[in-house]
Amino acid sequence: MQNAQDTGATEAVFALSSEMLVFEHNGRPFDKGDIEGITNIGKGTKASDEEAIGRFGVGFKAVFAYSETPRIFSPTFSFRIESLVLPIEIKGAPNLGSKTRFEFPFNNPKKPADRALAEIQEGLTGLSETSLLFLSNLESVGWEIEGAEKGEVLRLRHSTHHIEILRQVGGEATNSSHFLRFDQEVEELKNQSVSVAFPLRFLAESASFDEAKPLAKQMRILPAEIGQVSVFFPAEKETSGLRFHLHAPFVPELSRASVKETPANEPLFSQLARLCANSLHKIRDLGLLNAETLGVLPNKQDAIPKRYEEIREAIINELNNEALTPTHDRSHAPAKTLFQSKAAIKSVISEHDLSVLMGLEVEPKWAANAPQKSSNADRMLSSLEIRDWDVDDLVNVLGELEGSYWQEPNEEVKDWLSSKSDEWLQQLYSFLYRQLGEDSGFYDIEDCPIVRLHDGTFAKGKGCYFPSDDDQEDGFSIVRADLYQSGKSKSQQLNARKFLEEIGVKEIDEKELVRAILNERYSRGSIDPNPKDLMRFVKLVEADSSAATIFRDAHIYEIADGRWARPGSIFLDDPFAETGLRAFFGAQCKNEPFPLADRYAQDKISSSRLAKFAKAVGAITEIRPVKITVDNHPQRDELKADYYQYGVRKTHTGIDEDYVLRGLKNALKEIDVEKAKVIWNTMSASPSNVLKARFRPNRQYNTRLKPSTLVHQLRTAKWVPQSDGQFTKPCDARADLLPSGFPYDVGKEWLAAVGFGTEAEKRTELAKKRKAIAAELGFEDEVALADARKFAGLAPEERLAFFEEIERRASLELPENEPRNPSRRADKVGELAATATERKTEMRTRSVSIGREDVKDEAGQYLRQQYTNDGELFCQVCKLPMPFRLDDGNAYFERVEFLPSLQKRYHQNYLALCPTDAAKFKFANGTDDMLLDLFCDLDGEELEVILAQNDETIYFTKTHLADLKKVIEVDRRSITSIPQADGET
Repeated sequence: MQNAQDTGATEAVFALSSEMLVFEHNGRPFDKGDIEGITNIGKGTKASDEEAIGRFGVGFKAVFAYSETPRIFSPTFSFRIESLVLPIEIKGAPNLGSKTRFEFPFNNPKKPADRALAEIQEGLTGLSETSLLFLSNLESVGWEIEGAEKGEVLRLRHSTHHIEILRQVGGEATNSSHFLRFDQEVEELKNQSVSVAFPLRFLAESASFDEAKPLAKQMRILPAEIGQVSVFFPAEKETSGLRFHLHAPFVPELSRASVKETPANEPLFSQLARLCANSLHKIRDLGLLNAETLGVLPNKQDAIPKRYEEIREAIINELNNEALTPTHDRSHAPAKTLFQSKAAIKSVISEHDLSVLMGLEVEPKWAANAPQKSSNADRMLSSLEIRDWDVDDLVNVLGELEGSYWQEPNEEVKDWLSSKSDEWLQQLYSFLYRQLGEDSGFYDIEDCPIVRLHDGTFAKGKGCYFPSDDDQEDGFSIVRADLYQSGKSKSQQLNARKFLEEIGVKEIDEKELVRAILNERYSRGSIDPNPKDLMRFVKLVEADSSAATIFRDAHIYEIADGRWARPGSIFLDDPFAETGLRAFFGAQCKNEPFPLADRYAQDKISSSRLAKFAKAVGAITEIRPVKITVDNHPQRDELKADYYQYGVRKTHTGIDEDYVLRGLKNALKEIDVEKAKVIWNTMSASPSNVLKARFRPNRQYNTRLKPSTLVHQLRTAKWVPQSDGQFTKPCDARADLLPSGFPYDVGKEWLAAVGFGTEAEKRTELAKKRKAIAAELGFEDEVALADARKFAGLAPEERLAFFEEIERRASLELPENEPRNPSRRADKVGELAATATERKTEMRTRSVSIGREDVKDEAGQYLRQQYTNDGELFCQVCKLPMPFRLDDGNAYFERVEFLPSLQKRYHQNYLALCPTDAAKFKFANGTDDMLLDLFCDLDGEELEVILAQNDETIYFTKTHLADLKKVIEVDRRSITSIPQADGET
C-alpha cells in the first residue's frame, strides 16, 4: 500500500490464497530507481523524495518474513528478488495492462504457509478504517480471499472536510465511518501535510447522510475510543491521550509503530497544535462546536504525553481568547469573557440581570453547561478562564438591598428587583428554596428585603404575613398572593410558598395579630395604647402560655408618672399579690423597677387574672440575688491577688463571680419590718452559692473565696428586727426576739454566713445548750449536728445509695497475683522478650469517610454550646459534668453519632457523652434499631433508651431537639431527590 500511495495509485487490491498473496495497484510503473530502492535495505530511492511515504527505506523489507522470492510485475520491468537484495529478471505477466503486481509466495521456511495465510487473512479482514483516512491518493483498497467473500474499504469525500470511510463485504456495506478532517501543508516538506480528524456520529433522527442537508442537522462530533496517531498509516503503538486522530509526516521508529523521539519531529507537533486550534473556527462555522464537543477536546485533567501537551495548550488558549466557547444562548464567545453557573440559575437570572447585579457596563454572557457533571465536557469548561457565579453570589448581591453602617443600599439592584413581575419573583423564590434548602442556608437571606408586599414595597420575610380573610389586616405587612399562586406550575408555587415560610413569613393568627399590635402601639418611641388591648393580651396568654414571651420587650404597662414600661421593669404588690415589694422598692417611680399605675386596681380585669398574666410575662414578684463580677467587691484585691501578678492572663477557664441584691442598698437606708421581711425570705429561698465571691484568672490557680458583697452588706447593716422594735446587725440579733414572719432555721447556711447571733450567743447560755444537745445526740459539735440535719433532709433513696456506695467501697479488694516461682518466671519472661517481634510499621490503604472529621469538629463546638452550664459540660445520659479536663482546660467528652441511618452527615446529629456512656451507647445499645422512631415520637426533652441492659434517658436541650428534628425532615426529603439532565437534583 505504501508503494501504491507513493506511485499515485487510486485503487489497490489484495488477493490471498493458500499459496501466496498477490497485490495490484494502478499507479505508475516501476523504474530503475524503484528496483534499486526496493532491493537495498535502508537506502530506498525515495529518501530524497519528500512526497513519498517510503522515503525512510524500510517499508518493503517486512515481506521477507513471509516470502523469500517476492515477484514484481510492471509494464516496464518484471523481476523476482532473491537473497533479499538480488533482482533477477523474469517473464512479464499476461493481461497486466498498466497495473503493477506484487506476488509473495509463502516459501519462507520459518513461516509455514498455513500460518502465513491465517495471519494475512486476519490483517485484511481487520483493515482499519483509518488506514485510508490520511492518504491523499488511494481511494479504495480491496481484498479477495480464497473461500471467502470479497471486501473493500472506500474513502468518499462529501465536502472539503467531511470524509466517509465505507467498508463493504460481498457488495454490501458493513460499516460506515464519518470524519471531519482538517489539513495544513508542512512548510519544510513540499506537498506533505499535517492533519487532524474528528469522528462523527449520526444524530438519533438521522440514519444516512443527506448531501442536501447541513452537516450539523445530521451528525455530531464524538470522542474517539482511542485517538490514533498516523504517519500516513496508523502508528499502532503511539499513544497521544487525545480523543481525536492526528497525522503528520513524522520520523517514525524503525517498526513504524510509533513516532521517534527526535528534534526533527518537534516542528510537526507545533504545527499540529496550531492546526487543532484553528480547526475549531471551522467546526464552529459548521454548527458542530457545542458543549458536548468540548468533551472531545483535551482538558487540564487529561493525562497527556509531554510532547502532545502543546496541542492542549493551543486549544485552551484559542477557546479562552477567541469567540469559540459555546454559550448558554447557543452562540460563541471567548471563555475569559463568560460566566458559569448552574442551569437552574440561568433559568432565573438572564444575562441582562447578571450585568445589573454585577454592575457591568457590557452585558456578559453565560457559558453553556456540560451535558453531565464530572464529564470530560465539564472538566473542559473548568479548564477555561470562565468566571463562576453561583447562588452564593446571588445571595450576596441581594444582601446589598439592605445596606449597612459601612455601605449604602444598592439602589440599582433595588430598582432591578422592583421591575420584576410577581411570576418572576415566584420563580426566584422557588429556585432559592431548592438551592438553599439543601444546606439549610436560609440564614444568609432571611435579612434581605426581597418579599413583595401588597402595596408593591419590599420587606424582609420576618414580620410579614400571608393574606387571610381576617378584616384586621390593616397595619400588617401582607405578602402578595400572586407570589405563590400565579402561573401553572404547582411545584413552583409550593416551593415559593415554602421559601417565604423559611424566611419568616407567617400565617396571621391571634398570636401574630397581638405581636403586630405590640410592634405598632407598644414599642419604644411609638406608645399609642388602646384600653381594650390589655384584655386581649390576658386572654391570649390564658389560652396559649407560650405567647407570654412576645410581651417581654413591649411597653404594655403604665406606671405612676404616666410613662410606659416593659414587664420586667415593674413589680407586683397589693392589691395584685402580697409580695412586700412595694415596701422594699418604694412607691415612687424614681428608678426601675416601678409599681403599676393606680388605675389598674380599678380595671375590669380581676386582680388575680391581672397578677397571673403579669407574672407570666415577666413582672417581678420576688427579688433574687444577681451574679456580677468581683470588680466592686470589698475584698477585691485579695480575690485578685493572683491576677495582679506580672504576666498572668485571664482566660476562659477563669472564674469571676460575686452576688448582690437589686435595690438592697436603698432598702437598707430606711429599713422597716416589711423590707426586712422581704430580705429575710429572699435569703432563705436563695441557693448557698450566692454567699461566696469566687475568682481565679485561669485553671492554673486555685479559686480564691470570700463572702459575697451581698453577705458583706447584710453583715454590716442594722436590718434585723427584734421584739423591742429595734433593728440590729445580724451578729447582735437573737432568734427568740425575732418578730412573727421571720422563720428561724439554725441549719440555714446564710444565717451562719452573716454571723447571725454570734455576738449574742457569747452573752447567753444558748451556745452551751446547743453544744450540750449536740453532745447528747452523739455529735462532736454543732457543725457535725448541722451535717446530720443535712443528711436527714436527703430523700430516703439518696441516703440508701450513699450507704450502699460506702459499703461497696469498703468491701472492694484489689486483686493479688503472686508468681509461684519468681526466678523461673523471670527467666521465661526474659527469653520471650529477647525473641519479641521487631517494632515495624507499614503503609496500608484504608477507607476514610469523607467529610466526617470536619462535621465532628462542628459537632464539638455545637455540643459545647448546648450542654455547658456555669462552666461545666454535662453528659446527656448521666447528666453529670464530664469526669476530667484536658491540658487546654476543656472538658473531655466523646462526640457520638446519634442516628447513623441518616443520608448525610450533620453536626446536630451528635451526642455529648462521657467516656462510659459513650461506650454504652455504641456497644450496648438495646434500642439502637428503634432510635429514629423513638426520637420522632418524643414529647419532652428526655428520650428513654436501654443502655447496658439498664433503663436510661438521653437529655436534649430544646434547641438541640428542634435542630435535630429539622435535620431529619430535610434528610427525608433528600431521599426522594430526582437526578436531572444537568447533574443537579
